[in-house]
Amino acid sequence: MNFLLWHQYFLSNRHHFDHLDWTGAASLTTPEKNIIYTSIQQFQRGEHSEGKHFLKFAQSMKDESYVDTVKIFIKEEQDHAAVLGHFMEIQGIDKLNRDWLDNSFRWLRKLAGLEGTVTVLLTAEIISMIYYTALQRSTGSALLQHICKQILADEEMHLQFQSFSLHILYGRKPGSAILFSRLLHSILMAGTIIMVWFYHRKVLKSGGYRFFSFFQAVWNEFARCVIMIRDKKPSVPVTANVTHAA
Repeated sequence: MNFLLWHQYFLSNRHHFDHLDWTGAASLTTPEKNIIYTSIQQFQRGEHSEGKHFLKFAQSMKDESYVDTVKIFIKEEQDHAAVLGHFMEIQGIDKLNRDWLDNSFRWLRKLAGLEGTVTVLLTAEIISMIYYTALQRSTGSALLQHICKQILADEEMHLQFQSFSLHILYGRKPGSAILFSRLLHSILMAGTIIMVWFYHRKVLKSGGYRFFSFFQAVWNEFARCVIMIRDKKPSVPVTANVTHAA
């Protein structure tokens, strides 16, 4: 199975932020800024990656269409970082050069090989689905709300892309190895939920989550991805699912 349809999807989504109106962007209120300041710094840092190790590991898929798709996927993640960074500049929020949580995820991806890298990325993207929902609810800024809405649309397709990739990779392994991989992913997911809550609970609480509702929301997304990995979904041309926030 090649990744040509995914390559076409990411190409078609290259202008995903063109609809944003940056003119006259209103400032965050002081309470809003206090809530999101350090949190958006960390997520903006986490969205930015050169993807060198991912591209290197992608060669092991033995599918040039996958390598080409990963290149455009990385660019889309960099777009998220750039747009968040521009918003932060307007609001007077400094960017982080380093963050230990982001560095930990990068370290895991560097050491993990292709399957491990995709698993770590999928874990972060599952968290992002709930985080950006909370961030969107935490502000009256129309611009930040539209940014979050578009990132959520993109991340939904990222979940499907990484799940599809893991389906292919799992298909090359015996059943016992698949069960072990799923166990490790569950442990990673649970640990990540706890760490993210600890560092981002102000935004999550402002967005209507308490710890157990956050845990449940993330776990529901994780369970949905497990089904996609197992059942090889999506099985239709992904270009049909392109969605842009209004």
